[in-house]
Amino acid sequence: MLAWVGRHGVVTADQVARQFFARGEDTTGKRAAYRRLAVLESVGLLRRDRTPFWRAPHVLRITKAGAEVGEIDVTPARIVEGEIRHSLALVDLVEQLLAEHRGSKLRTEREIRTDRWRERHAGTRQPARGRTPDGELTLRNGKVVAIELDLTPKRSKDFERILRAYRQERFDHVWWYVVPGAVERVGRLVKENRADDFIDVRPWKPIYVTALTG
Repeated sequence: MLAWVGRHGVVTADQVARQFFARGEDTTGKRAAYRRLAVLESVGLLRRDRTPFWRAPHVLRITKAGAEVGEIDVTPARIVEGEIRHSLALVDLVEQLLAEHRGSKLRTEREIRTDRWRERHAGTRQPARGRTPDGELTLRNGKVVAIELDLTPKRSKDFERILRAYRQERFDHVWWYVVPGAVERVGRLVKENRADDFIDVRPWKPIYVTALTG
């Protein structure tokens, strides 16, 4: 559980409950999850942070001791208020994709950034090259898919900058998830930039983000 929290960085107690304490179809053992999380927090392996969102007043992240016990190779996440909605939505998205694509392997954004930092220091990767995706899924057939999640509108120039950055990468595909109302516009920009051969724009309705209205 500590490793899972650390890989994602910031999660909610409900997300932990769904991941580790599911009890049949559409039900979770929330009380059991909350008790376990309270114990981990009491011994200093997890910390709880307040947020401005009324439906998710707290988020969880590992401490330095939690990272050591969980035996993960990433540092504890920082809380960046403007990124909380995206971070929580991303947890739901990538875990959903893992469930849909059995046998796949996930690298979270935090793990990708850690690996790339090491590569730059080893001289095997050039600084500022390409795009760091929100996640990376290696499918059973060996294809590597970059996961991109957009929840807020962007200017066309910003989309085009991201597209150019992905061209410098070596992903087999990019699955670009946007809110349903943005699919047509983003799809058109991808096609205009002749990137529709490897970028697939997909609709996704976040579970938590609709509740995190602040």
